[in-house]
Amino acid sequence: MNAQHPQLAASSRVAFAAFLHDLGKFAERAALADIDRERLDAHITQYCPFREGRYHSHRHAAWTALMFERIEAHAPDLVRGDMAPFASRSGGADITDSLVNAAAMHHKPASFLQWVIATADRVASGFEPDEFERYNAGEDKTDTGRNHYQARQLTLFEQIRLGTAARPARPAWRYPLQALTPLSIFPVPAAGYEPAADAPAQAEYRTLWSDFLASLDAIPRAHRQNWPLWLDHFDTAWLSFTHAIPSATAFGVKPDVSLYDHSKTTAALATALWRWHAAVSAADSAAASALQARSDWDEAKFLLVQGDFFGIQDFIFADGAETNRSAARLLRGRSFQVSLFTELAALRVLEACGLPPTSQITNAAGKFLIVAPNTEDVRTALAALRAELDAWFLTHGFGQAGIGLVTRPASCNDFLKGRFRSLIEALFADLEEAKLQRFDLTGAAPAVLDADYPHGTCPFNGRLPADSQGAAPLSRDQIALGTQLARQDRLLIARDAAALRSGGVRLLEMPVFGYRVAFTGDEDLSGRFGELARQGQLVRCWDFSLPETLDAPLWHGYARRYINAYVPLFRDVDIVTASKYAGTAADEDDAPTPGQGKTLNHIACEDRRPRPGDGAGWQGQVALVTLKGDVDNLGRIFQSGLEQPTFARMAALSRQVNAFFSVWLPAYCAVHHPDTYTVFAGGDDFFLIGPWLDTQRLAAEMADHFQRYVAGNPDIHFSAGLVMAKPGLPIPTLAAQAEEALDTAKGGGKDAVVLFGQYIPWADWPRLAAAAAELDQLGADYRLSTGYVYGLLQLIDLATAPNNPESPLWRSRFAYRTRRYVVDKLPPDARAPAQVRLATALGEQGIGGLGGAYRIPLFNYFYRQR
Repeated sequence: MNAQHPQLAASSRVAFAAFLHDLGKFAERAALADIDRERLDAHITQYCPFREGRYHSHRHAAWTALMFERIEAHAPDLVRGDMAPFASRSGGADITDSLVNAAAMHHKPASFLQWVIATADRVASGFEPDEFERYNAGEDKTDTGRNHYQARQLTLFEQIRLGTAARPARPAWRYPLQALTPLSIFPVPAAGYEPAADAPAQAEYRTLWSDFLASLDAIPRAHRQNWPLWLDHFDTAWLSFTHAIPSATAFGVKPDVSLYDHSKTTAALATALWRWHAAVSAADSAAASALQARSDWDEAKFLLVQGDFFGIQDFIFADGAETNRSAARLLRGRSFQVSLFTELAALRVLEACGLPPTSQITNAAGKFLIVAPNTEDVRTALAALRAELDAWFLTHGFGQAGIGLVTRPASCNDFLKGRFRSLIEALFADLEEAKLQRFDLTGAAPAVLDADYPHGTCPFNGRLPADSQGAAPLSRDQIALGTQLARQDRLLIARDAAALRSGGVRLLEMPVFGYRVAFTGDEDLSGRFGELARQGQLVRCWDFSLPETLDAPLWHGYARRYINAYVPLFRDVDIVTASKYAGTAADEDDAPTPGQGKTLNHIACEDRRPRPGDGAGWQGQVALVTLKGDVDNLGRIFQSGLEQPTFARMAALSRQVNAFFSVWLPAYCAVHHPDTYTVFAGGDDFFLIGPWLDTQRLAAEMADHFQRYVAGNPDIHFSAGLVMAKPGLPIPTLAAQAEEALDTAKGGGKDAVVLFGQYIPWADWPRLAAAAAELDQLGADYRLSTGYVYGLLQLIDLATAPNNPESPLWRSRFAYRTRRYVVDKLPPDARAPAQVRLATALGEQGIGGLGGAYRIPLFNYFYRQR
């Protein structure tokens, strides 16, 4: 692992050519004025099909060739030096197999390299032969009636159906044509947004194009001499500005796949396809003819590599004698480690196979998918890597967790619309099977591991041995991670620790899969490692910062990984109101200082409020709520939700599901719920810990925003479980209780939440919130006593008791108690209206209308008064 794979640079160039094969769609729709029209006309003749002897179609291909030079100014050298497998342009001649020609000729391919990219383009879209010919000859108009300038991207979520309801005939939602921010990933109603004329539509594209070109200046110049490092940065830049650009707008297609997702899948397929042909020495005109005729499309040239981090719960919630004391730092450190280890495992796969970062299609929630060539050397490398990963986790974690690797060969035809659903089902089955074959325990791996604890057990993870420093290195790094996440926002991944020992860089103690990891928050420091980048010692530089606002851009010049959780920090207002921590377990923790991470003891105090009246002291329960949830029926959504799944659609759907939890949720917490830890959030699930009442509100807001995010589709929703507890309860217990509550929500019918043991469909939550608000108002107006409100809980027990013949008596008992209360507590002129209000709000609408669910507003009312 000390040197780059010999084919990595060449593979990166193939990936780059395929990645930007549709660059011209972006530029053409911007209707740029500052171009050479004569050169454009010449490119149209060279790169665009001539239809019926009358006109050239697919003019974006000419724009691709024309705009490449604007990207080249920011890219690794594409003219001088080694250009393999492409022909060098340094001589100035018109080279047929130049990188630019290979990218731009995808609608008019002739040479082998051109057919590699053209084939990948077709396979990514899942085009059957006759379907592609119709698309290739079609006009630039979508099934929404808009042309390629005016059409805005549809959302895949709106089209998914799991029940009997028909898919919408006229999709009503569009993605805004904006750079990537936590807000811009949400669709908006098409009415009033989608342009009906070319001029305003083109103006939107021009703004985005200008911002995209300017953004490339932010990539460190020194990183251009390291192809995979630079390409990783460029991948994020391309995502940031093309995530909402519709890829296909011809032949009446649905413009529901972004230019980014189509680019990414095309690049991954093209790289693997070229590498397979290179390995079997079939890169000539005969190979090009076979690709054109599709005569070899049943040959399994691709190897789909899936990684799965198993044991996530055991890893994050491992217990030890001092776990609770450092609970907050351990939680955020371990959660970050799960994402980091998964990213590093994917990086090891890429490097072992000699593949660029664009070959990694997905990575979320501990799972990743990589497209590799199905060659003997790749299969051998993966077998060795599988053993290496197993050995690392067995050595450093005693099998508490691990990363499994499974592979599946695939042919071009497997990606076509008629067969791709079967491929998806097989991929899901592969992961399920891998969960039952961890560490190859029936094979070479030892079933019982030798363990020696000369220094005792680790105080933070009782399964691991401590070393002479008093803890396991893994735990020390987790605490370091938990500390640094509040201070830093960039990761450096290198091959050698010495390379990262520099002022301002925090190096983690343990090597991970042969990599050394360091934190830095200094942008100058990140770019200061130019020589290491040139030498290939700096493997990656990842930005994991959280935006300060929901509309803040996510591009900062470096490859982004959405692996960071939101960490509550002390703000100035917390320092001013620090007396709310007095008399609680938070008194035992360090005194708060601005910017310091909050402990769970502090978080538990954040729903306290000044006592009414003179404001002396604080009231309200000191407690936490753990919130655990995930998307319902996710397997069905991916396997059967879309009418015509394709590789690009699957990649887009995976990215978009993950984005709600990994992009939007941490940013939303930072802005609107700054005291909630996002312990983990990504893929389709989340686990949060926050103040007991505020986190309830967050859960309901998440459900509302998720419905808007999925374009109001009633077939897509999530369930959640919430559990309230004192902050000293062991974290594994909190996690187990939240998991049990989530299981209850799922078992009750899904699309629901369980809180205080009560099952509530999300559709009923607004009624519950309104009842809670009314109860608070009644409490303020009539100073409801604890005894009276507690009596309502008893009446709920009676009203909801199954098969109890006395259940109907709750109404008469409620009327009696209410009458007694208003007579004893209120003046004569207030009694009659008060009894009517209480009977309506608490009786008919509360107990009578909400039943057992009314316990939730009552419990919350009690806890707020304590």
